[in-house]
Amino acid sequence: MGLCGGDGMAFRARKKTPNGHDLGYVGEISSADPRWVETIWQQGCVPVISSLALGCDGQYYNVNADQMASACAVACRANALIFLTDVPGVKDADGLVIRWLDLVRADELTQKSVIHGGMLPKLEACRNALLRGVNRVRILPAAEVDALPEFYSTRIESGTEVLVA
Repeated sequence: MGLCGGDGMAFRARKKTPNGHDLGYVGEISSADPRWVETIWQQGCVPVISSLALGCDGQYYNVNADQMASACAVACRANALIFLTDVPGVKDADGLVIRWLDLVRADELTQKSVIHGGMLPKLEACRNALLRGVNRVRILPAAEVDALPEFYSTRIESGTEVLVA
């Protein structure tokens, strides 16, 4: 069942102004209420949420989809969060996928500009989820979606699992 993150005020946003720059209607999640998501689950449906959230000013803001997924997982007290993506996972300096990456090493690789671009907001969303109660977070290439049923029974080798330590 599809809904917008602003429906029922499930996800609230604040305008994002990095370094004082106005990005238009770009926001970041300020709060999340899981009641709509939980109700949809209880009715046997799968919620599909667009990454728009309602600001306190009444405007809708475009929110990074990874941030939206992380906020949703935290609000729903999810045990795991899996990001399906078009890349094989987080890569090291040699271009090899890192299967298990802790947050300290992620910070080190970011400082060295090994991790950059679109992987930065994804790892920030991973960090947010892990530090706010989600037990497991994995960045999984969509081409490997068949590995999902194995996620709880074994340590899958696809993608990158992000760990606290």
